[in-house]
Amino acid sequence: MTGSMTERVSQNPPPASSPGIFPASLLIAALLAALCLVLAGCGESQEPAGIEPSGLFESPRAKPGKTVVLVVGDSLSVSLADKLETVLDKNRCTLERLCREGGGLTRPELLDFPSELTKLLGRITPDVVVFMIGANDAMPVTNGEAVRVPFDSPEWKTAYAGRVGSLIHMALAANPRAPVVWVGAPPMADRNLGSALRTVNAALREACLAHPPCRFIDTWETFSDAEDAYTPTALDLTGAQTPLRTADGVHLTDAGARRLCARVVSETSGFLPVPPGKAREELFSALTDLTPVPLATASPPPAASRTEKKHEVKRGETLAGIARAHGLSVEALNRANRGVDPKKLRPGQTLVIPAPEAAP
Repeated sequence: MTGSMTERVSQNPPPASSPGIFPASLLIAALLAALCLVLAGCGESQEPAGIEPSGLFESPRAKPGKTVVLVVGDSLSVSLADKLETVLDKNRCTLERLCREGGGLTRPELLDFPSELTKLLGRITPDVVVFMIGANDAMPVTNGEAVRVPFDSPEWKTAYAGRVGSLIHMALAANPRAPVVWVGAPPMADRNLGSALRTVNAALREACLAHPPCRFIDTWETFSDAEDAYTPTALDLTGAQTPLRTADGVHLTDAGARRLCARVVSETSGFLPVPPGKAREELFSALTDLTPVPLATASPPPAASRTEKKHEVKRGETLAGIARAHGLSVEALNRANRGVDPKKLRPGQTLVIPAPEAAP
Protein backbone atom coordinates (compact mmCIF):
# COMPACT_ATOMS: atom_id res chain seq x y z
CA MET A 1 0.00 0.00 0.00
CA THR A 2 2.76 2.29 0.93
CA GLY A 3 4.72 1.38 -2.17
CA SER A 4 1.84 2.18 -4.48
CA MET A 5 1.29 5.53 -2.86
CA THR A 6 4.96 6.40 -3.36
CA GLU A 7 4.80 5.38 -6.98
CA ARG A 8 1.84 7.69 -7.70
CA VAL A 9 3.57 10.64 -6.11
CA SER A 10 6.70 10.16 -8.16
CA GLN A 11 4.68 9.91 -11.36
CA ASN A 12 2.82 13.24 -10.75
CA PRO A 13 5.22 15.73 -9.15
CA PRO A 14 3.68 19.06 -7.95
CA PRO A 15 3.85 22.01 -10.39
CA ALA A 16 6.66 24.54 -9.94
CA SER A 17 4.12 27.31 -9.56
CA SER A 18 0.46 27.74 -9.17
CA PRO A 19 -1.65 27.66 -12.36
CA GLY A 20 -2.25 31.17 -13.96
CA ILE A 21 0.68 32.90 -12.28
CA PHE A 22 3.42 34.30 -14.71
CA PRO A 23 6.91 33.43 -13.50
CA ALA A 24 8.72 36.49 -12.09
CA SER A 25 11.83 35.91 -14.16
CA LEU A 26 9.88 35.95 -17.43
CA LEU A 27 8.00 39.08 -16.40
CA ILE A 28 11.23 40.96 -15.72
CA ALA A 29 12.69 39.83 -19.05
CA ALA A 30 9.62 41.04 -20.94
CA LEU A 31 9.77 44.45 -19.24
CA LEU A 32 13.44 44.85 -20.08
CA ALA A 33 12.82 43.96 -23.73
CA ALA A 34 10.01 46.50 -24.01
CA LEU A 35 12.14 49.22 -22.40
CA CYS A 36 14.98 48.40 -24.76
CA LEU A 37 12.70 48.82 -27.78
CA VAL A 38 11.36 52.15 -26.51
CA LEU A 39 14.85 53.52 -26.09
CA ALA A 40 15.76 52.28 -29.60
CA GLY A 41 18.73 50.55 -28.11
CA CYS A 42 17.56 47.02 -28.87
CA GLY A 43 15.54 45.27 -31.48
CA GLU A 44 15.42 45.88 -35.18
CA SER A 45 14.31 49.20 -36.73
CA GLN A 46 10.92 49.34 -38.34
CA GLU A 47 12.44 51.41 -41.18
CA PRO A 48 13.77 49.51 -44.21
CA ALA A 49 17.56 49.19 -44.15
CA GLY A 50 19.41 52.17 -45.63
CA ILE A 51 16.38 54.55 -45.57
CA GLU A 52 16.20 57.48 -43.17
CA PRO A 53 13.16 59.71 -42.57
CA SER A 54 13.69 63.01 -44.37
CA GLY A 55 12.68 66.51 -43.28
CA LEU A 56 11.79 65.56 -39.71
CA PHE A 57 13.91 68.32 -38.20
CA GLU A 58 13.70 70.90 -41.00
CA SER A 59 11.58 74.03 -40.63
CA PRO A 60 9.05 74.46 -43.44
CA ARG A 61 10.28 77.00 -45.99
CA ALA A 62 8.21 80.17 -45.91
CA LYS A 63 7.14 81.46 -49.31
CA PRO A 64 8.83 84.79 -50.03
CA GLY A 65 6.46 87.74 -49.56
CA LYS A 66 5.59 90.15 -52.32
CA THR A 67 7.38 93.46 -52.66
CA VAL A 68 5.08 96.18 -51.33
CA VAL A 69 5.31 99.43 -53.33
CA LEU A 70 3.69 102.43 -51.64
CA VAL A 71 2.77 105.54 -53.64
CA VAL A 72 1.91 108.69 -51.67
CA GLY A 73 0.89 111.99 -53.18
CA ASP A 74 -1.49 114.30 -55.04
CA SER A 75 -3.47 113.84 -58.27
CA LEU A 76 -0.31 113.46 -60.38
CA SER A 77 0.71 110.56 -58.16
CA VAL A 78 -2.62 108.92 -58.99
CA SER A 79 -1.62 108.82 -62.68
CA LEU A 80 1.76 107.40 -61.66
CA ALA A 81 0.19 104.72 -59.46
CA ASP A 82 -2.32 103.76 -62.15
CA LYS A 83 0.45 103.15 -64.66
CA LEU A 84 2.68 101.34 -62.19
CA GLU A 85 -0.14 98.90 -61.51
CA THR A 86 -0.22 97.93 -65.18
CA VAL A 87 3.49 97.13 -65.45
CA LEU A 88 4.61 95.82 -62.05
CA ASP A 89 5.13 92.08 -61.73
CA LYS A 90 1.92 91.07 -59.98
CA ASN A 91 3.42 87.74 -58.91
CA ARG A 92 6.18 89.53 -57.04
CA CYS A 93 4.65 92.87 -56.15
CA THR A 94 1.62 94.57 -54.67
CA LEU A 95 0.89 98.30 -54.86
CA GLU A 96 -0.56 100.40 -52.04
CA ARG A 97 -1.47 104.04 -52.40
CA LEU A 98 -2.26 107.10 -50.29
CA CYS A 99 -3.27 109.67 -52.89
CA ARG A 100 -5.64 112.63 -52.89
CA GLU A 101 -6.45 115.08 -55.67
CA GLY A 102 -5.61 118.58 -54.47
CA GLY A 103 -3.64 117.25 -51.51
CA GLY A 104 -0.34 118.67 -50.35
CA LEU A 105 1.86 119.29 -47.34
CA THR A 106 0.61 122.87 -47.07
CA ARG A 107 -3.07 121.79 -47.20
CA PRO A 108 -3.71 119.37 -44.31
CA GLU A 109 -7.41 120.28 -44.40
CA LEU A 110 -7.75 118.18 -47.58
CA LEU A 111 -5.58 115.30 -46.45
CA ASP A 112 -3.38 115.16 -43.38
CA PHE A 113 -0.57 113.11 -44.91
CA PRO A 114 1.37 112.51 -41.65
CA SER A 115 -1.73 111.30 -39.83
CA GLU A 116 -3.02 109.10 -42.65
CA LEU A 117 0.44 107.71 -43.41
CA THR A 118 0.82 106.71 -39.77
CA LYS A 119 -2.42 104.73 -39.98
CA LEU A 120 -1.42 103.07 -43.25
CA LEU A 121 2.04 102.11 -41.98
CA GLY A 122 0.34 100.46 -39.03
CA ARG A 123 -1.17 97.97 -41.49
CA ILE A 124 1.58 97.51 -44.08
CA THR A 125 5.37 97.45 -44.28
CA PRO A 126 6.49 99.02 -47.57
CA ASP A 127 9.55 97.78 -49.44
CA VAL A 128 9.65 100.79 -51.77
CA VAL A 129 8.14 104.22 -51.08
CA VAL A 130 7.41 106.74 -53.84
CA PHE A 131 6.32 110.24 -52.82
CA MET A 132 4.93 112.70 -55.35
CA ILE A 133 3.69 115.67 -53.37
CA GLY A 134 4.35 119.29 -54.28
CA ALA A 135 2.15 120.44 -57.17
CA ASN A 136 -0.27 122.10 -54.71
CA ASP A 137 2.32 123.36 -52.22
CA ALA A 138 3.14 126.80 -53.62
CA MET A 139 1.29 128.53 -50.77
CA PRO A 140 1.85 129.59 -47.15
CA VAL A 141 2.59 126.91 -44.59
CA THR A 142 2.24 126.72 -40.82
CA ASN A 143 5.55 126.55 -38.93
CA GLY A 144 6.28 124.83 -35.63
CA GLU A 145 4.81 127.76 -33.71
CA ALA A 146 1.46 127.46 -35.52
CA VAL A 147 2.19 130.66 -37.48
CA ARG A 148 1.39 130.86 -41.20
CA VAL A 149 4.54 131.95 -43.02
CA PRO A 150 4.48 133.28 -46.62
CA PHE A 151 5.53 131.15 -49.55
CA ASP A 152 9.16 131.30 -50.69
CA SER A 153 10.34 132.99 -47.51
CA PRO A 154 13.29 131.56 -45.51
CA GLU A 155 10.81 130.53 -42.81
CA TRP A 156 8.68 128.74 -45.41
CA LYS A 157 11.64 126.75 -46.71
CA THR A 158 12.54 125.64 -43.17
CA ALA A 159 8.97 124.69 -42.26
CA TYR A 160 8.35 122.93 -45.55
CA ALA A 161 11.62 120.98 -45.36
CA GLY A 162 10.57 119.86 -41.90
CA ARG A 163 7.31 118.43 -43.22
CA VAL A 164 9.09 116.65 -46.05
CA GLY A 165 11.67 115.21 -43.66
CA SER A 166 8.95 114.02 -41.31
CA LEU A 167 7.35 111.87 -44.03
CA ILE A 168 10.73 110.46 -45.04
CA HIS A 169 11.47 109.53 -41.42
CA MET A 170 8.09 107.82 -41.12
CA ALA A 171 8.75 105.70 -44.21
CA LEU A 172 12.21 104.69 -42.99
CA ALA A 173 10.96 103.96 -39.48
CA ALA A 174 8.50 101.47 -40.98
CA ASN A 175 11.30 99.82 -42.99
CA PRO A 176 14.87 101.18 -42.67
CA ARG A 177 15.90 99.25 -45.79
CA ALA A 178 13.15 100.62 -48.03
CA PRO A 179 14.34 102.77 -50.95
CA VAL A 180 12.57 106.14 -50.77
CA VAL A 181 12.18 108.46 -53.76
CA TRP A 182 10.48 111.83 -54.11
CA VAL A 183 9.20 112.72 -57.58
CA GLY A 184 9.27 116.40 -58.45
CA ALA A 185 6.42 118.29 -60.09
CA PRO A 186 6.51 118.87 -63.88
CA PRO A 187 6.11 122.35 -65.46
CA MET A 188 2.60 123.79 -65.68
CA ALA A 189 0.78 125.78 -68.35
CA ASP A 190 0.22 128.64 -65.90
CA ARG A 191 3.54 130.49 -65.87
CA ASN A 192 3.13 131.79 -62.33
CA LEU A 193 2.41 128.31 -61.03
CA GLY A 194 5.28 126.88 -63.05
CA SER A 195 7.68 129.43 -61.62
CA ALA A 196 6.48 128.71 -58.08
CA LEU A 197 6.92 124.99 -58.58
CA ARG A 198 10.57 125.51 -59.40
CA THR A 199 10.89 126.82 -55.84
CA VAL A 200 8.94 123.84 -54.45
CA ASN A 201 11.10 121.38 -56.39
CA ALA A 202 14.27 123.06 -55.13
CA ALA A 203 13.03 122.72 -51.55
CA LEU A 204 12.18 119.05 -52.15
CA ARG A 205 15.61 118.38 -53.64
CA GLU A 206 17.36 119.97 -50.65
CA ALA A 207 15.19 118.01 -48.21
CA CYS A 208 16.12 114.75 -49.96
CA LEU A 209 19.81 115.66 -49.86
CA ALA A 210 19.45 116.24 -46.12
CA HIS A 211 18.06 112.70 -45.78
CA PRO A 212 20.49 110.60 -47.88
CA PRO A 213 18.28 107.48 -48.14
CA CYS A 214 15.82 109.60 -50.13
CA ARG A 215 16.44 110.34 -53.81
CA PHE A 216 14.85 113.21 -55.73
CA ILE A 217 13.62 112.46 -59.26
CA ASP A 218 13.38 115.54 -61.47
CA THR A 219 10.59 115.39 -64.07
CA TRP A 220 10.85 118.97 -65.36
CA GLU A 221 12.87 118.15 -68.45
CA THR A 222 10.64 115.13 -69.11
CA PHE A 223 7.69 117.47 -69.77
CA SER A 224 9.38 120.59 -71.16
CA ASP A 225 10.67 121.58 -74.58
CA ALA A 226 14.24 122.34 -75.62
CA GLU A 227 13.89 125.79 -74.04
CA ASP A 228 12.92 124.26 -70.67
CA ALA A 229 9.37 125.57 -71.04
CA TYR A 230 6.01 123.89 -70.58
CA THR A 231 4.56 122.06 -73.56
CA PRO A 232 1.50 119.82 -73.77
CA THR A 233 2.65 117.91 -76.84
CA ALA A 234 5.42 115.65 -78.14
CA LEU A 235 6.30 114.20 -81.53
CA ASP A 236 6.52 110.45 -82.00
CA LEU A 237 8.93 108.66 -84.34
CA THR A 238 6.61 109.20 -87.30
CA GLY A 239 6.39 112.94 -86.70
CA ALA A 240 2.80 112.78 -85.42
CA GLN A 241 1.88 114.86 -82.39
CA THR A 242 1.00 113.07 -79.17
CA PRO A 243 -0.64 114.98 -76.28
CA LEU A 244 1.12 114.65 -72.93
CA ARG A 245 -1.06 117.02 -70.87
CA THR A 246 -4.79 117.56 -70.58
CA ALA A 247 -6.65 120.80 -71.32
CA ASP A 248 -6.24 122.12 -67.76
CA GLY A 249 -2.48 122.39 -68.29
CA VAL A 250 -1.85 120.38 -65.11
CA HIS A 251 -2.81 116.75 -65.44
CA LEU A 252 -1.48 114.01 -67.69
CA THR A 253 -2.89 112.13 -70.66
CA ASP A 254 -2.36 108.40 -70.98
CA ALA A 255 0.88 109.00 -72.90
CA GLY A 256 1.93 111.56 -70.30
CA ALA A 257 1.27 109.12 -67.46
CA ARG A 258 3.31 106.45 -69.24
CA ARG A 259 6.14 108.93 -69.75
CA LEU A 260 6.10 109.88 -66.06
CA CYS A 261 6.03 106.24 -64.97
CA ALA A 262 8.89 105.34 -67.32
CA ARG A 263 10.95 108.20 -65.91
CA VAL A 264 10.41 106.96 -62.34
CA VAL A 265 11.09 103.31 -63.18
CA SER A 266 14.27 104.21 -65.06
CA GLU A 267 15.55 106.19 -62.06
CA THR A 268 14.87 103.56 -59.39
CA SER A 269 17.75 101.22 -60.35
CA GLY A 270 15.68 98.07 -60.29
CA PHE A 271 13.83 98.78 -57.04
CA LEU A 272 10.54 98.44 -58.89
CA PRO A 273 9.93 94.92 -60.25
CA VAL A 274 8.88 95.67 -63.82
CA PRO A 275 9.44 92.49 -65.88
CA PRO A 276 10.48 92.59 -69.53
CA GLY A 277 7.70 92.29 -72.04
CA LYS A 278 5.24 94.22 -74.16
CA ALA A 279 3.94 96.34 -71.25
CA ARG A 280 7.46 97.47 -70.34
CA GLU A 281 8.32 98.23 -73.97
CA GLU A 282 5.16 100.30 -74.39
CA LEU A 283 5.91 102.13 -71.16
CA PHE A 284 9.43 103.11 -72.15
CA SER A 285 8.43 104.02 -75.69
CA ALA A 286 6.64 107.02 -74.20
CA LEU A 287 9.98 108.12 -72.79
CA THR A 288 12.35 107.22 -75.60
CA ASP A 289 10.19 107.67 -78.71
CA LEU A 290 8.50 110.99 -77.85
CA THR A 291 10.12 114.41 -78.16
CA PRO A 292 8.35 117.41 -76.56
CA VAL A 293 7.83 120.30 -78.97
CA PRO A 294 7.48 124.05 -78.28
CA LEU A 295 4.03 125.20 -77.22
CA ALA A 296 3.79 127.51 -80.22
CA THR A 297 3.85 124.58 -82.64
CA ALA A 298 1.87 122.14 -80.50
CA SER A 299 -1.64 121.10 -81.40
CA PRO A 300 -4.44 121.70 -78.84
CA PRO A 301 -4.74 119.11 -76.05
CA PRO A 302 -7.31 116.34 -76.53
CA ALA A 303 -10.06 117.87 -74.43
CA ALA A 304 -10.23 120.86 -76.78
CA SER A 305 -12.14 118.70 -79.25
CA ARG A 306 -15.86 119.46 -79.42
CA THR A 307 -16.91 116.10 -80.80
CA GLU A 308 -17.73 112.94 -78.91
CA LYS A 309 -15.01 110.29 -79.15
CA LYS A 310 -14.54 106.62 -78.37
CA HIS A 311 -11.96 104.90 -76.19
CA GLU A 312 -11.03 101.22 -76.37
CA VAL A 313 -10.13 99.91 -72.92
CA LYS A 314 -6.63 98.46 -72.63
CA ARG A 315 -5.52 95.84 -70.15
CA GLY A 316 -5.00 97.32 -66.70
CA GLU A 317 -6.84 100.59 -67.36
CA THR A 318 -9.28 102.00 -64.83
CA LEU A 319 -12.22 104.34 -65.31
CA ALA A 320 -10.49 107.00 -63.21
CA GLY A 321 -7.32 106.75 -65.29
CA ILE A 322 -9.25 106.97 -68.56
CA ALA A 323 -11.13 110.02 -67.29
CA ARG A 324 -7.90 111.81 -66.36
CA ALA A 325 -6.32 110.92 -69.69
CA HIS A 326 -9.14 112.78 -71.47
CA GLY A 327 -9.37 115.71 -69.07
CA LEU A 328 -12.70 114.59 -67.59
CA SER A 329 -14.08 113.87 -64.17
CA VAL A 330 -15.00 110.30 -63.32
CA GLU A 331 -18.62 111.43 -62.87
CA ALA A 332 -18.77 112.86 -66.41
CA LEU A 333 -17.36 109.67 -67.87
CA ASN A 334 -19.79 107.59 -65.81
CA ARG A 335 -22.77 109.63 -67.07
CA ALA A 336 -21.71 109.11 -70.67
CA ASN A 337 -21.45 105.36 -70.13
CA ARG A 338 -24.47 104.44 -68.04
CA GLY A 339 -24.71 100.74 -67.38
CA VAL A 340 -20.93 100.23 -67.43
CA ASP A 341 -19.57 98.77 -64.19
CA PRO A 342 -16.31 100.63 -63.38
CA LYS A 343 -15.05 97.58 -61.45
CA LYS A 344 -15.52 95.23 -64.40
CA LEU A 345 -13.81 96.99 -67.30
CA ARG A 346 -12.39 94.52 -69.79
CA PRO A 347 -9.80 94.89 -72.57
CA GLY A 348 -11.42 95.78 -75.89
CA GLN A 349 -14.49 97.35 -74.28
CA THR A 350 -15.49 100.66 -75.91
CA LEU A 351 -16.30 103.73 -73.81
CA VAL A 352 -17.89 106.98 -74.97
CA ILE A 353 -15.71 110.02 -74.26
CA PRO A 354 -18.07 113.01 -73.89
CA ALA A 355 -17.31 116.45 -75.25
CA PRO A 356 -15.69 118.79 -72.70
CA GLU A 357 -18.81 120.93 -72.26
CA ALA A 358 -20.63 117.87 -70.94
CA ALA A 359 -18.18 117.65 -68.04
CA PRO A 360 -18.91 119.56 -64.81
